[in-house]
Order: sequence, then structure tokens, then C-alpha cells
Amino acid sequence: MAAVEIVGGGIAGLTLARALRRPDWTVTVRERTAPETRREVDTAFGMWRPAMHALDAIGLGETVRQQGIRVTGATVRAADDRALLRSGPQDIVMIGRASLHRILRESLPESVIWRTEEIADSHALDAEVVVGADGARSAVRRDHWGERSAARVHGATVLRGVIEHDLSGGEVTEYWGSGTLFGITPVPGGRTNWFTAFPGRRFADAEEGLSHIRTVARGFPSRVSDVLAEATAEQTVVSGIHVSRGLRSFVRGRAVLIGDAAHAMTPNLGRGACEAIRDAVALGTLLGRYEPSEALARYSRRRLIAPQLIRAASSVVARVALAEGRAAEARNRLAGMLPHRP
Repeated sequence: MAAVEIVGGGIAGLTLARALRRPDWTVTVRERTAPETRREVDTAFGMWRPAMHALDAIGLGETVRQQGIRVTGATVRAADDRALLRSGPQDIVMIGRASLHRILRESLPESVIWRTEEIADSHALDAEVVVGADGARSAVRRDHWGERSAARVHGATVLRGVIEHDLSGGEVTEYWGSGTLFGITPVPGGRTNWFTAFPGRRFADAEEGLSHIRTVARGFPSRVSDVLAEATAEQTVVSGIHVSRGLRSFVRGRAVLIGDAAHAMTPNLGRGACEAIRDAVALGTLLGRYEPSEALARYSRRRLIAPQLIRAASSVVARVALAEGRAAEARNRLAGMLPHRP
């Protein structure tokens, strides 16, 4: 009987545990935080079509659609509310991250073993396959690819949160100012998901972060201030951004990386969770069809290029969105010259 050890019980790890249906194998998820003690602000993930197709493949797509909310477009606006860019027709399902975690946990086969523990050395795990699903600062990546492979600090600070009223207008809107962006999206339950990014700063707590961004928001349209007026520290998360360095393979021996452990990216394209789901479903499907060594080789070939290109593109968008001063003015002028501007 083969064994698979999944280090990390977030979106990537849970999706893999659901996707990997080999009753003759032992599947263990090791996560340092117990599900019942996990505190999570229910900010939104945007599930793009490829991620929804992957969720369909493991029987969860319809559940996510029913518990999510569809949006059909996204608009980028300048701080003075001028429209800069608008996406073409889209079909994106917005769902709260806590809701998605719950859907995935409740869908796990009874045979999946859950262990609440932090892994000090993944080399010690006794399994044919050791999966690093443990995020941007992955211990599995460190253990098997070395310290020099660690994700780098991007240099931006992110605040994200949820308020209890829907001020989104039913679509995704980003405002690009000088050195600061602010985004608003719907989230199920008649609520608003919001997020902001700006050059890195340290805050003592979420309340201090909110105080800072409320001051900055005076230069944005009133809708931004209206959202922040309802924001609370309890429903706000402050974090930095880590971006992965490129790898030539997501497999080394019996170790394999998925999600942010493989290709952590800036949040500007909204694709991090989507690519984590696609990784997990691809790996789970291959492990269901082939023996471990062949499945891992096929996985690395299938999933090596696309998410790393998305990671690179997301970093470019981050630089453009967070441009300051004259660079921001030039960005806005160039956006205004694009055809089909709304």
C-alpha cells in the first residue's frame, strides 16, 4: 500500500486530498492549525473558468456555484474615478475563502487522515509521495530544494477584509492611485469584499492599518471611504506578499510542490487560489492513474510553465498598479489611449 503525505491543509492540500481517490493508498494531511481553531476572515476568492472546470472534475463545481456569486466583468479606474480598463465578458464565481475551506473539508473521503502538527523536517515523513502544499514559505520546498529557493519578499503590504453590506455594484472594481490600489468585489451573503495594497509598512495591529488606509482613501472616490467606514479590525487581515523564485521542476525525488509552495504570486490577477486548485486536481488525477514516479514526472511537465507565466504576469501588473507619481500619470494616460475604452 502506497502512502501520500500532504503537508498543508489549505486550499491546495484539501483539494488534493479530495482529488486523490485511491482506496488502496494511505493519504494523510498534516496541518499545524486544527480546523476548529482556525480563524479566517471570509474574504473572497475569484474562481475563473479553468479553476471551475477543475472543481467540476472532482464533483465540487456545482456546490461552489450555488454557494458563490457570479460576476461578469471587472473595471480598473483611476483614483479620480475615470475608467481606465475593462475586461471582456467573464464568468467568475466569487466565494468566501472560509466557505471554500469548509466545502473542501466536508468533501474529504473518510479514509483521509488528518494530523494537527507542524513538520520540522519533511525528509522524515515515511511515504512514497511527500506533497508541499504549505504555502509561500514552504518547509517542503526548503527541505528538498534548499534555502536559496525560498520565496522573496515582494515589498508591498496588503489589507483585506469584509463588510456586511454590498457596496460592490455587483462587479469587481479596482482603483489605481499613486502607489496605492484599492479593490471592491461582491461576496455571497450581501457583503462586500475589499482589499488594498501599497508600499510595505509595518503596523502594530489591524486597527492601525485601517487608520492608515482611511487617511489615504481620501484621495479616492467616496465609495472607497464608505467601505472603509464600515470596516472593523476584527474583519481585517494585514499581510505582506511573498513571490516564489522560478523552478525548473516542481518535483525532486519523492517531493512535489503545489499551489503557493510551487508558484506564490502577487494577488493582482486573482489567480493564486485558481492555480492551486488546478495543480491539486492535476496531481490527484495523475496519481490515480499512474504509479508515483510516473505521475510526478507527468505532473511537473503538465503544470510547470503556465502558473509560472501567470506569476510573472501578476508581478508586472503589480508594478503597473502600484506606480507612483509621474509613472502613475503616464500609466493613466496610456490606458486612456487604448481602443474600446469604456
